[in-house]
Amino acid sequence: MSDFQNTQWEIRSKVWLEKNGVTIIGEGRLAILQAIDSSGSLTEAAKETGISYRRIRGAIREMESAIGQPLVLTARGGQYGGGAKITAAGHEIIDRFTKVMEGSQEAVDRRFRDIFF
Repeated sequence: MSDFQNTQWEIRSKVWLEKNGVTIIGEGRLAILQAIDSSGSLTEAAKETGISYRRIRGAIREMESAIGQPLVLTARGGQYGGGAKITAAGHEIIDRFTKVMEGSQEAVDRRFRDIFF
């Protein structure tokens, strides 16, 4: 095992929530929901995250379909402007997933060091 101790290895992990094989939320979708919440706009969320507007719409549809309730309410633009708002269910999933994520990478890093070094 001495070869392992001389390497500059790092471990990476990702956590996401699925239902029947469909991704509900992960880091990317969390970022989308948070960007919509802070900007009030799908267009602005697309700019902020670097994810296309079309892909954001698709991700929202997939999440809502899997969960069975709306996460984002939208209003079309026009003379009075449009916008997007996160629903109570959307806020709940943001809060719960954020709690799951807190400390998870640190725990994985600690376990990796214990096993490999």
